[in-house]
Amino acid sequence: MNGQDFLRIVNEAFAPFLVGLGFLADAPSISGRFYRASFTGRLHSVSISFEPGDEVLFVVVFTLDGGELSDMDDRLKTPRLADLNRRYMNAVSGDEKAANEATFRSIIAHDEEERVLLKSAKELRLVLPRYLADQLHQT
Repeated sequence: MNGQDFLRIVNEAFAPFLVGLGFLADAPSISGRFYRASFTGRLHSVSISFEPGDEVLFVVVFTLDGGELSDMDDRLKTPRLADLNRRYMNAVSGDEKAANEATFRSIIAHDEEERVLLKSAKELRLVLPRYLADQLHQT
């Protein structure tokens, strides 16, 4: 996966539902060592980053406080997608999962890295709304 492939998957798989949740796309950052796209909402920022060569993908939800991002090491205020999956995926019904798969059916992943990125988008679409709703109830 190169930088353009990363942006294609982000724009096709992540952007539609994140924009639908009220997030705005920030300018992406693409270099030879690091690809990053982020989406900022009123209270949170979602960061999607990939390190080619190391094959490391991070999907992180930052909390915004006075315009400042929460600390990356604070997993309560800055959960990773894996944290959200552990918290919320069991509450997702089979019907929701099937509908979610149908939503992404037209997006083509050409290699393993793109498949992993697309899988992350599918998972985030299921768990992020639950996390955001919980956050609203805690404030």
